Amino acid sequence: MKLIFPPIGARIIKSAIAVALCMLVYFVRTILPIGNGIPFYGALAALWCMQPYSDITKNNAVQRSAGTLIGAVYGLIFLLLFRRLGLVIPELVYISASIFIIPVIYTTVVMNKRTASFFSCVVFLSIALTHSFDENPYIFVLNRVIDTFIGIIIGVAVNDFRLPVKRNDNTLYVSGIDDVLISPTSNYSKVELNRLIRSGVKFTISTTRTPAELMSIMKGTELQLPAIVMDGAAMYDIKEKQYLEMTYLSPNASAEAERIISECGLNCFINTMLDTTLLIYYGKLNNPAEKELFESHKHSPYRNYISSEYRRKDINERVLYITVIAEKTDIFLLERKLRQQLGVSARISISDSEYEGFMYLKIFSPCASKENMLLKLKEYAGAERVVTFGSIRGKYDVYIGDGGGNATVKKLKKVCRFHGNF
Repeated sequence: MKLIFPPIGARIIKSAIAVALCMLVYFVRTILPIGNGIPFYGALAALWCMQPYSDITKNNAVQRSAGTLIGAVYGLIFLLLFRRLGLVIPELVYISASIFIIPVIYTTVVMNKRTASFFSCVVFLSIALTHSFDENPYIFVLNRVIDTFIGIIIGVAVNDFRLPVKRNDNTLYVSGIDDVLISPTSNYSKVELNRLIRSGVKFTISTTRTPAELMSIMKGTELQLPAIVMDGAAMYDIKEKQYLEMTYLSPNASAEAERIISECGLNCFINTMLDTTLLIYYGKLNNPAEKELFESHKHSPYRNYISSEYRRKDINERVLYITVIAEKTDIFLLERKLRQQLGVSARISISDSEYEGFMYLKIFSPCASKENMLLKLKEYAGAERVVTFGSIRGKYDVYIGDGGGNATVKKLKKVCRFHGNF
């Protein structure tokens, strides 16, 4: 297996800085009359707070603080009880400490701090088992708490440190997915995108894919703005899971396209909107690509496949686009006939499919385009300018020609810095 050596990220550097600061505080404490402590515990607490997002960091800090306090209190009770009674016998201490674990964990449950149970037990056991036999164990309890809180404070401060910058909310950044943003080998892209979005950067996606495919690919990315989907036929709000804008095929163009497709002996998927719900009508599935596409997608909660026999072709039907998947020769023949007979009443696009030997052909309204939908998105986002990222040279503001993924996010960060976003 080939080893991959990714670059050393900011989280690694910050972790090292946080540990170094814990050591520095320890050296200061050795000089000042405030106790020495053990820097090991502070460093552990600081590292625990090193997380990709500030909310997770704060949550971890609360967990560690609660766990330390609960464990320290029970550790102190344990010491007072056994030392006052003169029962500091190794066998008795070990058995009693095991029993004490019950109230330690139960307290975290009662206080609704279940996630702090582990830390409470660690702190309690480090006190009860390691220092019950010390001459003055109470100093260790105090230092244990101080060390942990020093580490938490340093960890949170270092993790959340950002240089002050002038904010710019007037630029909308729009990126494609395929060959631009998808990064199969690293979570760096999603983590950094989320950081940018949380900092206020207006970022979203423009893709030929459906909302279902988009949400699957971008799972874990906290997109706040609507995305352009279906090659510009719609604008979809991922947060609210609803379509905000749609551009439909005219009834005449849709009916004529279906007639031509049928004459060529091919099947098609009719993507229609019923209120705000996407319905996909399908006929007899003739080729293996159609069957596999249907079987792999029919259980998606964002796709609603319905047999054409239940379709009601009335004036209220709104067709977003029509999809055909067939062998290449059939697709090229169908494309030629559609262009000849539909003319400017429809926009036709063809692309490779994930099924070997088969291609997609899609029929849209001539007004359904990423460019037109981008104007609506720009207005929706309240942006004054738009910066686009794509893999076609000359078509986008920022050309991505290196496979995208992490490289795209790094370019996005540079462009954001140039525009003063962070």
